[in-house]
Amino acid sequence: MIIVPRAVDLLVREMEGMGVREVFGIIGGQIMPFFDALYNSDIKVYMFRHEQGAIHAADAYGRVMKRPMTVVVTSGPGATNLLTGLANAMMDSSPLIAITGQVPTAFFGRDAFQETDIVGATMPVTKHTFMVKRPEDLVPVFRAAYEISIDGRPGPVVIDLPRDVQLTDVDPAIVRGRVIRIVRKAIPEPDPSLIAYALKLLLTAERPVMLVGGGVCWSGATNEVLTLAELMGMPIVTTLPGKNCVPSNHPLVMGPSGMHGRLEADAAIINADVILAVGTRFSDRTVGNFNEFRRGRKIIHIDIDRSEIGKNVKPEVGIVGDAKAVLSTMIKLVPKALERRHDAFIKWLRSIKESYEEYRRRVDINGFAPWKVLKVLREVMPPYSITTTGVGSHQMWCELHWDVYVPGTFITSAGLGTMGFGLPAALGAKIARPGVPVLDIDGDGSFQMTMQNLALVREYGLPVIVTIFDNSTLMLVRHWQVMLYNKRIIAVDFNVNPDFMKIAEAYGIEGVRPSSYDELRSAVARAVRNNEALIVDVTIDRERDFVLPFVPSGKWLEEVILPEGFRIDLRYPGDDYGG
Repeated sequence: MIIVPRAVDLLVREMEGMGVREVFGIIGGQIMPFFDALYNSDIKVYMFRHEQGAIHAADAYGRVMKRPMTVVVTSGPGATNLLTGLANAMMDSSPLIAITGQVPTAFFGRDAFQETDIVGATMPVTKHTFMVKRPEDLVPVFRAAYEISIDGRPGPVVIDLPRDVQLTDVDPAIVRGRVIRIVRKAIPEPDPSLIAYALKLLLTAERPVMLVGGGVCWSGATNEVLTLAELMGMPIVTTLPGKNCVPSNHPLVMGPSGMHGRLEADAAIINADVILAVGTRFSDRTVGNFNEFRRGRKIIHIDIDRSEIGKNVKPEVGIVGDAKAVLSTMIKLVPKALERRHDAFIKWLRSIKESYEEYRRRVDINGFAPWKVLKVLREVMPPYSITTTGVGSHQMWCELHWDVYVPGTFITSAGLGTMGFGLPAALGAKIARPGVPVLDIDGDGSFQMTMQNLALVREYGLPVIVTIFDNSTLMLVRHWQVMLYNKRIIAVDFNVNPDFMKIAEAYGIEGVRPSSYDELRSAVARAVRNNEALIVDVTIDRERDFVLPFVPSGKWLEEVILPEGFRIDLRYPGDDYGG
């Protein structure tokens, strides 16, 4: 007797052949056939406690592994709970595949139980969406979804899968002959004349600056960025995603610029006459005021996505192409002996960094200072460890004070700013790299949005370390209310917060509420040494936890609000600067 497999059986077989070893998700009525097909497979299911957790974990997995994780959920609320994570992955260019169960095709348009137009709902926040109506199309659709997610600029793809399509028997011979043709976004060969003109602008600039975005990570162009900057003696500034792409301890790296950027990075942008922007969309959080950013500066923009060129900032030169390829060509064209260097400019920028760091060392506050907590954590965590963050003041403190030593090890929600991202992202990173220590730096508000996914720590043996900046408020919003709304504090303070030590105990995880930096250091070092999970509750004073420097939204970088007692001129005094 010949047994004809179901469409989902063929899909699981195909996934195994493609090297898929794990899926994330939550089961439900309309996706049960797919999970049933997994029963006798070698694919491990990580069952999250909320779909948002599953998709954030998949997002982080994709960033670490540079290939898509598959998230599988049911129809209706299961699918709609993915929307935030899909938008997050789209804005941060993370590859993933979301398979959503759907009601049987015979029920379409009849308001069936948990029927939702998930294709319509997700189309604006994905690279592509598929509705599979023919069972023989399921396998080729998955193949196409995988390719689309990593083609060019990465992103999420949705496959909406009706239950009757999943259950229909399919002749494997028919499936083998079917191909879903996708229109690949061919990466054009960079225009040599544009590259030559861009290089001419850089070579004749008085103060050129390189602005590194997240696209540098996806291109694998870190070495090319550093090489070109070193050849030309050019400072490197980053966006928040770009912070993940270059080592913070390189002498030319000034760090992130923008709303909560480093002062030396802002100063580099303010005084630049030519900016080489690589793999960035010119976010308002980085640029501040678009008109001022463009004024008096020639912009060179390199991006793999043609639609980004000129979208926010009109460049003098726009080069569509892979960052690694474009920068490699530039490096080959740089003259062997450069007469023009920018040592005085860089020395001045570094003096700003030194002045700010000296100020921070002098400032003492009662209890824990966020920047000192990060300093202790950075000392204890190995250089190659992976760090994730939630969203809030703790994330901005990380932007300012967390050093990335190994590119690709700092994962944060930069574009969408999704609270609740940190913990599930840490779990996804740990599944991707089980032998690497993983730290989530979180806030009490952000952590509570997805903390139910702590259940996976013991169930699947995922020893992540979570450090909670516990200030009993939504601090970043509170910061804005104090600075911009005349101290009208409303709807941000937590009058009753859970005991995070009891939360840790409930999930079988060690918890510690340190009373000193030494206790913090000792607890985290022990967890790293023993490869053990840990939750650290660090009490932060919300009356003093203001992330400064701060450039208000829409303002130019020079309009920065500085910390109390610190003053500095961000205008370059000239090349006769002697330090």
